[in-house]
Amino acid sequence: MTKTASTEPNKPIEQAWKKFEKRDFEGAEGIFSSVSENDSSYSEALYGHAACLLRRKKFSRAIELLDTLQESDPNDFKIYHTRALCHGGDENYEEAVNDLEKAIELAGDRHDLYYDLGGTFLASRDYKRAAQCFEKCIDIDNKCYEAWVGKALAAYFNKEQKAAFEFANIALKFNPKSMMALLLKTEVLIEMGKKSEAEKEVKKIRNINSDIFKQEIHDSDSEHESDDYDVDEDANRTEDDEIEEFDLDD
Repeated sequence: MTKTASTEPNKPIEQAWKKFEKRDFEGAEGIFSSVSENDSSYSEALYGHAACLLRRKKFSRAIELLDTLQESDPNDFKIYHTRALCHGGDENYEEAVNDLEKAIELAGDRHDLYYDLGGTFLASRDYKRAAQCFEKCIDIDNKCYEAWVGKALAAYFNKEQKAAFEFANIALKFNPKSMMALLLKTEVLIEMGKKSEAEKEVKKIRNINSDIFKQEIHDSDSEHESDDYDVDEDANRTEDDEIEEFDLDD
């Protein structure tokens, strides 16, 4: 973000970003807001303020600030990227796509931009275009497990179980503790009727997060009446829940 004013506000701006990095978004917002009120031309303060509003899910106000920044600096891809995340938070996916495509036009092939564009298409249920964006991420960084997870989700929601299973496995190769990949792989195994293999994945999940299931999956030779296992509400997710968990601003 270009600094268009004097360097005097640098110290509070640095303090604000430190608070932001520590996820004290309210505290950071207060500093950014104070600096921008004293000097409305100081673009980094306005941008920081908008970034805090995004994190606090105050999307409409953040968009207003980013609109103002765009007028003064129409070639800064970060403005479009951040505004796209705000539009996505408001479920205005068409505007989010427009801003992300503009950001890519300005910045070129950046992994984070294609990743967020893929997430936006995933949220809007355009699974083919989502997969294409995640594939672009993989072209840039073949070891990006998040992109492989995204590609797996796109395949799963497009009813391509084998592909989803394959992509989830690749994601786990690069990050064996990826909870989304493990859960997706388990779900595919259950749908394919491979209960014993699903049980092994459930054990891996419990080793990472012991609270995700209310009780252990029964062994195949269990004497319990039911072969099912109970999961908590978070584990028993619908398609909407899966998509929502796929954070566009990770």
